[in-house]
Amino acid sequence: MDGFDWATRTTMNLDTLFNNLLTSGIGLSDSETLRKLRILNTFHLVVIMAAPLLGLFYFYAGALILFYVTIFTGILMISSFLLLRKTRSLVLGGHCAISILWAFLFLVSWNTGAITFEGVIHPTWILNGSLILLAVLIMGYLHGSLWTMAMFVQVGIIVYLYQIRFQFPNLLPMEMTALYHLGTFMIGFLVLVLFAFLFEREREEALLREEGKAQALRESKKYIDDILERSPVPTLIIDRSHRVVQWNPACQTLTGISAGEILGKAVWEGFRMGQQGSLADMVLAEPGAVNDHFREAVLSKSESGWYEMDTFLPHFQNGRRVLLSAGALLDETGGVRGAIQTVREVAGEPLDRALRDSGQVNEAFVSPVYKVNARGRISSWNRGCEEIFGYPSGEMIGRNAADLVSARYRTLFEEALTRAFQGETSGTKIWRCQHSEGKPVYVTARVYPLQAGNGGEKECAVVNADVTDITIRLKKSESEAVETKEKLKTLSEEHGLLKKNIASFIRKTEEE
Repeated sequence: MDGFDWATRTTMNLDTLFNNLLTSGIGLSDSETLRKLRILNTFHLVVIMAAPLLGLFYFYAGALILFYVTIFTGILMISSFLLLRKTRSLVLGGHCAISILWAFLFLVSWNTGAITFEGVIHPTWILNGSLILLAVLIMGYLHGSLWTMAMFVQVGIIVYLYQIRFQFPNLLPMEMTALYHLGTFMIGFLVLVLFAFLFEREREEALLREEGKAQALRESKKYIDDILERSPVPTLIIDRSHRVVQWNPACQTLTGISAGEILGKAVWEGFRMGQQGSLADMVLAEPGAVNDHFREAVLSKSESGWYEMDTFLPHFQNGRRVLLSAGALLDETGGVRGAIQTVREVAGEPLDRALRDSGQVNEAFVSPVYKVNARGRISSWNRGCEEIFGYPSGEMIGRNAADLVSARYRTLFEEALTRAFQGETSGTKIWRCQHSEGKPVYVTARVYPLQAGNGGEKECAVVNADVTDITIRLKKSESEAVETKEKLKTLSEEHGLLKKNIASFIRKTEEE
């Protein structure tokens, strides 16, 4: 049993060593690169092992020059093998190996007649064609074309020399020449057949790879379609032409629009955020526009360009607050193929229903909310506003809304109103307002555009949250921090002065 284990381990070690030689010690996941490395390294090893045998044949035939050329070729092929292992470059290793064998074949053909009796092509040229096929197989058609041109130049030189009746040397004995050329022809023919099989195998493997990719794409598409179909989150996908190509059932439930009605068309107008279109449209066309137009609504942005925002869609169900997320879809090369967007409705009653045309606010909407018309006048004032600002509704209706905000914040307030009348929702703002008793009221507020009903004038809604206590505490803490810093600065100065006085006193004492 121990002997069997030893033999198994030895076999495994030899297999590992041989595989390491053929792959130049590279552990790649790219099967095509590994296959080409194995072919090129096999080519190296075959030439290295064949060189001594062929050298002995030339030595026996009395062609000492070819003996030395063959042995030197074997040494150079070892160097090329090591170079490929060092650089791990198929192009460099391929050109080096082909150059060595090309020079070898040139010297062999030159010293064995170059062109056979009465102009019949020398069988060595078949092996030159094999080198071209090797270059194509390992490095591609461009490099194969370069070697083809080199071979044509070489043939042209040989033909020219033949035409001027140059006497090519033939170091082989006459009785061996015919057999030698026949053997060379058979070797060249077998090499060509081998490359034919390799190219056919390459074609079949390429077809299998393409079929595998196509099958993977089909399975991936079906998997994604299943996810979208089952997802409870309303999700849509658009292509590069901004046409909807996916509209899942959750989107249909949310909007009441079936996939058949929207596929191949622009994104539904209810999801539009202004002239720029939907969030997916902006991510696809001009991602920077998201920050430019909706900077304050953006909750997060990833490095890959995925946005998430809390905003208001004025054309969705008469105005709804939603959470949107969108990102670009990229292909394998990094090109943009489309964009995906999700829409999550924030629970709550639509603002245009909470703010009734009569000026009375639906009490289900407990936040302090007031409406402002296009003339900048307050047209609605709910009970929440009465509680935090101290003004009754009758006193505020018709009053200029800007008068409620302190002068320091008034410009920001008016800018938010202007944007709302243009159809844009403001981000969260902090304003200081004036309470009826004269004390300050700090609020965080957002301004939402509202659709004009029954031909009436445009309005917007200002939704507030009282943050007076926390703001005052924060300002008090900042003030205390400043005072503490000033006290520390004063103490530091006094401490420095005390040290100087003590130093002066000690110096005077020592002098006395």
